[in-house]
Amino acid sequence: MRLTRRIAIVSLTLSILGLGQPTFADSVSEDYSTSGQQTECSGGPSDHFRLGGQVVNRRTFTLSDIQSLPSKEVTVSFLTGQGEETHTYVGVPLWQLIESAGGLKPNPDQSVKNNFLRQYIVLEATDCYQVTLAVGEIQPNFEAKDVLIAYATNDDSSLGPQLLTNEGFVRLVVPGDSRGGRYITNIRRIYVLSAPDFRFKP
Repeated sequence: MRLTRRIAIVSLTLSILGLGQPTFADSVSEDYSTSGQQTECSGGPSDHFRLGGQVVNRRTFTLSDIQSLPSKEVTVSFLTGQGEETHTYVGVPLWQLIESAGGLKPNPDQSVKNNFLRQYIVLEATDCYQVTLAVGEIQPNFEAKDVLIAYATNDDSSLGPQLLTNEGFVRLVVPGDSRGGRYITNIRRIYVLSAPDFRFKP
């Protein structure tokens, strides 16, 4: 009885602080239970990914879906465990990808000024490696960074674009990052979420 009462008090406290909002795992569990996709971290190549969370229309993308969208080229240099790499990537801007799914749903709390600045994007690989981006990094009227969901390289213009081979069918490209930690490969899902409201409640 005493333990049950303590749990109820903790739950109420988290709710008041705004920390009881759905987690990333909560947000994606419904998709994965109904789609038959697995959430284990076995790794390996991906041939599709799921876009969901706070977007108007949740979608699954394959290579042909990505190639059907207008593409962009970005040349980047970044450090890896093997040294500096420079590549020209071909892909779809992440903002444009979200727009192809109907765009962002607004942050649930409409009372917050510039509430899209509390939204963020989680990308997860087949080995469960995750990285995040702030929506403000890619929002056209804010930082407008050319973050790509890349499906090819064009390092040798005489050969033309070459599809990615050992990185899954797409990878994330983040211009301006000096290290490649966010250049996630084998992407299996992309989700838009909102940070909880940490304001003190009356």
